[in-house]
Amino acid sequence: MALRSFSTSELRREIARREKGASRLMRRRDKLARQLAELESEMADLGLSPGKRRGRPPGNGKRRGGGRRARNKISLPDVIAKVVKAGSTVSPAEVSSKVRKAGYKSGSAHFGMMVSNALSKDSRFKRVSRGQYQRVK
Repeated sequence: MALRSFSTSELRREIARREKGASRLMRRRDKLARQLAELESEMADLGLSPGKRRGRPPGNGKRRGGGRRARNKISLPDVIAKVVKAGSTVSPAEVSSKVRKAGYKSGSAHFGMMVSNALSKDSRFKRVSRGQYQRVK
């Protein structure tokens, strides 16, 4: 509805109603602020700081800043192709140790799985049997 449809007295009543509601909210806020101050005082008496959270910090507990992601000059599939000779059959575990010895850096907890995925996707390798890959080219 447009404001033009209301009379001046109706508008004044609505303003008074809203002011009354606002003052009610202010009183409620003040009461809650007093209760919060009391709780913080009790916590301080117990030696707890009110703003400090107890327990472990949020997150999954892995890599919380400070550390840098490893950067390599050559991609993982290229390093794998470099360390595995043509015609040889290898497992992902063997390849991952060879790749690390070649100087490839990774902080991954699942580096073996990354190598396994790289072997299965790379056209330079063919799956011979379960967990065994042969260098084709």
